[in-house]
Amino acid sequence: MTDPNESNARALKSVERSFRIVEHLRETGGATLSEAADDLGLAVSTAHIHLSTLVETGYVVKDDDVYRCSFEFLQTGGRRRDEMALYQAAKPELDELQAETGEHTNVTMMERGYAVQLYKSESPESIDDDASLGDHFYLHLTATGKAMLAECADDRVAEILDEHGMPALTDDTITDEDVLYEELATIRERGYSINRGEHFPGVCAIGTAIASEPDDALGAISISGPRSRITPERIEEELAPALLNKKNIIELKIRQHG
Repeated sequence: MTDPNESNARALKSVERSFRIVEHLRETGGATLSEAADDLGLAVSTAHIHLSTLVETGYVVKDDDVYRCSFEFLQTGGRRRDEMALYQAAKPELDELQAETGEHTNVTMMERGYAVQLYKSESPESIDDDASLGDHFYLHLTATGKAMLAECADDRVAEILDEHGMPALTDDTITDEDVLYEELATIRERGYSINRGEHFPGVCAIGTAIASEPDDALGAISISGPRSRITPERIEEELAPALLNKKNIIELKIRQHG
């Protein structure tokens, strides 16, 4: 008689393997059957079964001998984003803020201890980290990430840092927990965060959390651009007041939506 727990374990392993293949195709931009099998350490026959099933479901397409993720993922993620009150409230405000400042503006949300990019309003005159829709970032090294961390209790911050660590992407990335906790205290008092080249060299950003009610961080918005233009004086006199004004408008719109 087959052990049901053993059958469930095999089924879960199979699902996990399919998602590993999908992630590999996403990261590489596409792969042949032999490339996917070799890179993931799978038997060719096993990789073929999974890829064929993914093609049948429509989540993978095969062009000649190359397998790629299909636009089904765009539809799935795009629909979820478009239905979010955060995105609906933030998008027009960020477009307006981008036009006013001449810098990129962004909105992210927290998911699984990461910051996820939902939308970017791009200025042709500015630069940033070239993040794409859906990109995931460590919270400790982005303006929106630190703004959201500042909305969390210290024990939740500790859980996130224990799970994901504090890797450095630039020489300016904060990698000391005590320094980060001090900065989070400053953010709570000041109302906004600053990323001084901690995620991408030469880029500075300021961010603030968006909450539907006190202590309930839904996400965060930011202004980003070259460090030469995002100066301390400009932040204090122009950018921070403009960002905090949009925060208030977006939160009001979210409460009205709810």
